[in-house]
Order: sequence, then C-alpha cells, then structure tokens
Amino acid sequence: MNIYRSLIILASMSPTLLQAANLFVNSESNGANCIATAPCATIQEAINLAESNDTIHVAAGTYVENIAIPNSKDGLTIRGAKHRKTTIVSAGGDAVPKQAPAGVPVDIIVDIFAPNVTIANLTLIHPADEASKRDMGVFIRPPASDTTIRNCHVKRERVGAVLEPTAPGSRAVFAIRTSGTAVLHNTLSGNYQDHIHFPTSGSTIKNNKVLNATRIGITIIQENATTLSEDNLIIANKVLNSGGDGIQIQGDSNVVFANKVIGSGGYGIHLCGESSSPGCVPPGQDATASQNIVKANRLKDNSLGNLADAGSDNIVK
Repeated sequence: MNIYRSLIILASMSPTLLQAANLFVNSESNGANCIATAPCATIQEAINLAESNDTIHVAAGTYVENIAIPNSKDGLTIRGAKHRKTTIVSAGGDAVPKQAPAGVPVDIIVDIFAPNVTIANLTLIHPADEASKRDMGVFIRPPASDTTIRNCHVKRERVGAVLEPTAPGSRAVFAIRTSGTAVLHNTLSGNYQDHIHFPTSGSTIKNNKVLNATRIGITIIQENATTLSEDNLIIANKVLNSGGDGIQIQGDSNVVFANKVIGSGGYGIHLCGESSSPGCVPPGQDATASQNIVKANRLKDNSLGNLADAGSDNIVK
C-alpha cells in the first residue's frame, strides 16, 4: 500500500469499515492525494488512486473529461453533489483513441469495465459541438456486471448526427454482454439515437424519464450471437417523443409494466419478429420477442399505433 493510499484511509476511516476509503474531487483544487483537505482536480485522478469498494465524492462544478473505470476497481462508487445539475461531466473528446465497434471512433463519457460500480448524482453531457465520433454517455461492457446508474441526467446537445443512420449511432446508456444493470431515476434527453440500448439480461430499467430520442427510447435487442436479452424489467418509465418506437423488445421473458409512452414516431411498444420485422433494429441473427409480459402501460398518441406484437407467446394486457 503506498503512502497516498494510507493517507486516504486515515482521513476516511470509521470504527466499522477500514477497508474502504473516501476520495474527494473538486474542480477548483489541485491536490494530489484526493483527501478531503486536498481534493484531486479530476475524477480520473481519483479513479486511478482508488481501490475496490472505495467511494469518490465529486464536488459541484464542471469537469471536462472522459473517465474510464478499469476492471480492478470492483465496487467503486462515484457520487456527485446532492443536486445532480450542479455536478457536470462534459465529454472532453476522449483523448485516448477508442473504437466501438472496431473501426468506429467513439466518445464515451463514462466507460465501465469493473463489476458492481455505482454512478450517482451526475449530469453527463455531450456538449453542443460539431459531432465527430459516435457518442456514448455510459458504456457498460465485460467484465462489468451489476452496474447501477442512479439519479443522473445524460444528455446530448451535438450539432450533426455523425454515423447515423448508416452505422452504429449514439447511445445515452449502452450495456452489452453483461447482466444486473440497474438504471434508476435518471433523465435521458437530447439527440442520442437510442437512449437506453440493452443487448443484455437480468437488468432493471425503472422510474426514468426518457425524452426525445431520435430513434428509440428504450430497446432490448438481440444484437449478435453472443448476447442474450432475457429477464429484463422495464417498469414505470416515462418515454416521450421518440422518433421511432418508444419501447422496442427483441428478447425473451422480459417484463414491460406500468410505463407511460406518449408521442412516439413509431409504435408505443413494439414486440419484434425476426430480422425482417418492419421498424425493428436489425439483430445479429434472427430474433423474435417471445414470452414477454406487457401489462398496465399507458400508451397514447404514438404514430404507428400504441402496441404491435410481431413476436410469439407474449402476454399482452
């Protein structure tokens, strides 16, 4: 254990928990140790110093950076100030070149590889610059699992729609080949192509405001042969004014319950058939929505209809 780590633990220890440290970040500080009396200036500095199960407290302010959480940071929590609108992380252009998928440059605000990570009380912004890469607010990918995104606002204000619709487009929250993701009490807005794009299983999407996606508000998709899209819960979300479908399901055994879907340019809720199903995101293989439960949703003023079931054995009430 290095001396900086020792100082952090001494500054934050309690009688009941000595193994986890509290680290501190303030955009107006130039501290090197991330302790309360000398916070680090950037979130990434604190991540680099943190160990498993630590908590990073981010003071109100604006942080122009792209942050990555490597798989060695299991259980890390990054928490902004009480009011999320005061703690802003604005994409800095992602100086470390990244591609997702190969050959497609990407600008990721929060890139998560570690299990059991929590991100809370932050506003994440792709600002109003000319778009030059594929934008992602939060990208969750293996070996990440059991990620929680809570009480955040993820928004895109870009000019132009780089890559869309001929190649993979922008995403507010994108989880792929993982499980246990929880997206809770967030606002997702602005001109992301899809706000929640989940080729994943065992996740919970609950009590979010999903506003003005240019294509799909929430999509559960069988993206390729290595992804499953099963046993997800989509509950009590407000999905307004999506350019295409409000909620689109391509997987199996998902629950879509008590959502409000209004003003979509496609269907309010769309249960997809195979890859030829009109209006559905093309999967990596033929995929049919089956054995899903769709119940007690409020659907209104969706251009192509409130609900379309092109799948099989779904329970729709």
